Amino acid sequence: MTHFALIREVDQPVKLLVLHPNSGRDFVLTSFAGQREWYGIESVAYDDEAMQLAEQVLQTANLPAIQAKDSHNQASYEALVSMAIEACREGALEKVVLSRTKAYESIEVKPMDWFKGLQSHYPSATLFMIYREGEALWMGATPECLLDNQGNQLQTMSLAGTRPAGTAGAWGIKEREEQHLVTKDIVNMLQVMGCERIVVDGPASIKAGPVEHLCSWIEAAFDHKKAPQLASALHPTPAIGGLPRAQALAFLKEHEGYDRSWYSGYFGWKDDDRYAFFVNLRCMEIGSDGMQCYAGGGITSRSEPRAEWLETAAKLQTLEQVILH
Repeated sequence: MTHFALIREVDQPVKLLVLHPNSGRDFVLTSFAGQREWYGIESVAYDDEAMQLAEQVLQTANLPAIQAKDSHNQASYEALVSMAIEACREGALEKVVLSRTKAYESIEVKPMDWFKGLQSHYPSATLFMIYREGEALWMGATPECLLDNQGNQLQTMSLAGTRPAGTAGAWGIKEREEQHLVTKDIVNMLQVMGCERIVVDGPASIKAGPVEHLCSWIEAAFDHKKAPQLASALHPTPAIGGLPRAQALAFLKEHEGYDRSWYSGYFGWKDDDRYAFFVNLRCMEIGSDGMQCYAGGGITSRSEPRAEWLETAAKLQTLEQVILH
């Protein structure tokens, strides 16, 4: 076994998908920029067997060096946010999602311990560990489902707007406007792709570790056989890219300053008459020389640079609560 995906969905047992490259289209890993790797699923293991198999592979894994580093310090990130706010105020953008990396160079790498820690800390997140021989290991606890299509019933979500978990009172105008923009865009894309009977439920607050988000659940009728094409059309949603899509992506390419790689891309798999795809968020990239974590946030004309820096710091705590203890 040279490739696997270890996954724990909400209220589901841990499962390990044994992957084989170039032998099928049962599992996909997609980068933020849209690069795709397809795999066949050779077999599936569950619970203790799944964990034991993953641990056996990782004991002899030869992870490459990733040269982990911080993409921004606080000053440079706040300057980037200020640039994005100005672009929004001038009308060039409605929203853009900025992100950064944080490096942990001297930390002892313990991926299985970390995965177990995520299991106990984040029961309402989808946990994942993706191992490909010779490549960096990716792991995280994502709160965002890109698409879940079983039979002819589809569900997706609009996840935008962030504040510290347990904050009292109503959500701010900035967060509510951001959530509305993302929801409207996703619904429009579903309509374009031929979805029927679209229903939006929300928004409501959902907890994701040390933060909470505004979330709207969106359901529709759609043939699961076309789910991979729909996932490709939805990606990148405004929740991880921005609006208008083309202009936001151009801004990120010009100004964000680093390659997101698989961060804020998506992974997914086929299981009988179901396709499930999740966005690669609250994630870490692990190599032989350390690791780096990724976090981002949506910027609009109402954003405030220091608050956006603090939001990314709060999101990084999702992983730090496990890897630093």
